[in-house]
Amino acid sequence: MKLSRYNSIVPYKAKYALFNTFNKKLIFIEPLLKDLLESAAHYGVQELSEIHPQFYEYLCRHHFIIADEVDELALLKEKVQRIDNNPTQFELTINPTMNCNFKCWYCYETHIKNSRLSKEGIQKIQKFIKNTIDEMPDLQRFIIGFFGGEPLLYFEKDVVPIIEYAHQVCKEKDLELILHFTTNGYLIDEKFIEFFKQRDLYPSFQITLDGNETEHNKVRFVSASKGSYKEIVANIKQLAYAGFSVGVRINYTEENLISVKDVPNDFNDVDGEFRENLHFSFHRVWQDNKPSELVDTQLPEVLGTIRNNGFLATEQGATDAVVNSCYADKRYSAVLNYNGDVYKCTARDFTKENRVGFLTDEGKIIWENDHLEKRMNIKFHNKPCLECRIQPICNGGCSQQALEHWGIDYCVHNGDEREKDKIILQHIEQILLAKNLELATA
Repeated sequence: MKLSRYNSIVPYKAKYALFNTFNKKLIFIEPLLKDLLESAAHYGVQELSEIHPQFYEYLCRHHFIIADEVDELALLKEKVQRIDNNPTQFELTINPTMNCNFKCWYCYETHIKNSRLSKEGIQKIQKFIKNTIDEMPDLQRFIIGFFGGEPLLYFEKDVVPIIEYAHQVCKEKDLELILHFTTNGYLIDEKFIEFFKQRDLYPSFQITLDGNETEHNKVRFVSASKGSYKEIVANIKQLAYAGFSVGVRINYTEENLISVKDVPNDFNDVDGEFRENLHFSFHRVWQDNKPSELVDTQLPEVLGTIRNNGFLATEQGATDAVVNSCYADKRYSAVLNYNGDVYKCTARDFTKENRVGFLTDEGKIIWENDHLEKRMNIKFHNKPCLECRIQPICNGGCSQQALEHWGIDYCVHNGDEREKDKIILQHIEQILLAKNLELATA
């Protein structure tokens, strides 16, 4: 017998947490048991079975200790293959435009004025939807996400025809249609909401706030004298009351983070049952990425404030990059730009240099330079990942990162074991939140 390679022990209040990143098992142990485990890591588990047979049996039962012949890396590879090659769903992301009604300082995209889907472009996307559904016999759900640019700029003329067509085809084939919008939320109104309710469609939304009203309006403003915070917050509430799920993305920096403590005050009038439709997720702005003791201190405090007000709040690091792998990692996914260019990743600018294919007039994707197969086989080649205890929840980040680091040993956490411990603690926090147990303050 041997200890699982995916065990981690991290300090947790007066005890220690033992967490397995492969099976997500979690137990809290006294310091003495932690010492026994560390001894077993050095001298083997046989001594542990003799000193504390009850603890040993428990660890075996929950796969913290496994048989010598178990190849955990092979099991992880099988799991990733199964998830990323799932033929029961297709995830399509559409950029109806690369124009936007805001100019956020940190946005990586090149906004293109007057860019939008043509009539022919809409028809090609409709053909692609039909072709994909016809060619995937195991398909159960079709997911369409609208991105951009701001996808609501030309909603009625460019987006509605796609939704209505997909709705019709999915109905005929008895498929579930799932819709999602990544939007700044400023253009949402009652007419927009009624469009979906009349069709019994309930899309989810990701809408960003950049701190409290003062901080947000420095980033997203209509004019020098008019911000957008109040309108966006009102629209988020309107969606929640209508039964739509809204992920409120908090884009924070060292400068604006503490201001987010004010945000729940603007949502406290949302009735209890509708609060379940709101989820606050924290993402640090990528240009503001230097280590910061201030952020490390303030982030748990701000998260606690939002949770204490009765809202779900999580941070970016708690994402499971295997079970909930990025859409770009999945074989059955594509990003269609308004001009027919095809991408897999939405976190890079939509330039000609970054495109990986194109959509034909017949509604077929031509992948250039065998890109799809290269991407699908890019994982499990990075040596630091293959030896890492958090590989089952990280796996070197997404396939885009693996492609960009091909041939180079890398770690998305810079090989910092303390950063890995933080990721472990975030996952532990998620487990406790789900079970309504007391959270750590560490």
